[in-house]
Amino acid sequence: MNPSPTVTMTPTMMATIRERVRRIKTMPAIPAVFLPLLKLLAKEDVDVEEVVRLVSYDSAIAAQCLRVASSPLFAMAQPPKSIKGAVMSLGLRRVETIILTCCLGQAFPAKKWVLDPIVFWRHSLGCAMVCRKIAEKLAGADREKAYTAGLMHDIGFMVNCLVFPKEFAPVMKRACEEGIRLDEVEHATLGFTHCETGRALAEKWELADDIIEVIAHHHAVEDSRKAQPLVALVHLSDLLCRMRGMGYGYYERHKVDLIADPAWAILQKQYHDLEGVDLVRFTFELDEAVETIHTLVSMIFGPTPATP
Repeated sequence: MNPSPTVTMTPTMMATIRERVRRIKTMPAIPAVFLPLLKLLAKEDVDVEEVVRLVSYDSAIAAQCLRVASSPLFAMAQPPKSIKGAVMSLGLRRVETIILTCCLGQAFPAKKWVLDPIVFWRHSLGCAMVCRKIAEKLAGADREKAYTAGLMHDIGFMVNCLVFPKEFAPVMKRACEEGIRLDEVEHATLGFTHCETGRALAEKWELADDIIEVIAHHHAVEDSRKAQPLVALVHLSDLLCRMRGMGYGYYERHKVDLIADPAWAILQKQYHDLEGVDLVRFTFELDEAVETIHTLVSMIFGPTPATP
């Protein structure tokens, strides 16, 4: 596997990125409940009543929660009639997924996307679920933080689609045609990647420091100075998803050796019980989760397009 390129940002380049991200406020507004809900769900002890109250303030989020909770995916004898019932039956992590997809879908309209939004969310949700699955095998790992980090790791692609559309379109085209990793093409063509643009957006939104670290360094784990085990976990989950057909809508030709990846060594140093994980068996276990991921994404967005 080719090493992830390390981007050396010039002050001018970073200033340009931050200025364009700052202008996002002139785009369609993110619902007012978005950031308060994200911060609430990031807490260790989440107040479910407060989640219900905030969800109830936004009709689109509330309706989506009720629709998904009433879907065949959950096969409930009595579909929930209230927002509280929907939140309780869905669980906080699925509510978090719906919040992100609803709110960011409003702020980043589909017509603005260069990368197909269905493909994007399929990968993001897949990565979140894989992060949690790995974290469940590691004593002391924060499963919910891992889920959130996986869900948010690629938000820089939204920035690229919205505020760098002309520059990002040929990047996407070349990556698809040549089967090259998107971050490699971004670096070669733009001089920056979705990691830098994602970091600028995460800082604008004042997200938690460890989530910002994941967004900024998930393709170059060695560059992370804080929350490195979490960054390594997301990095490996990202690779696993792309190996199992939950990438960016095209086949990547590079070979992946997870155990030889520096992120694996970082996780092993932090979590000694990782040595007992059968990685080959684990990758096949992911296939069982893939169908659920596709079903949930299809419910929110419609059918997932076929991979070319």
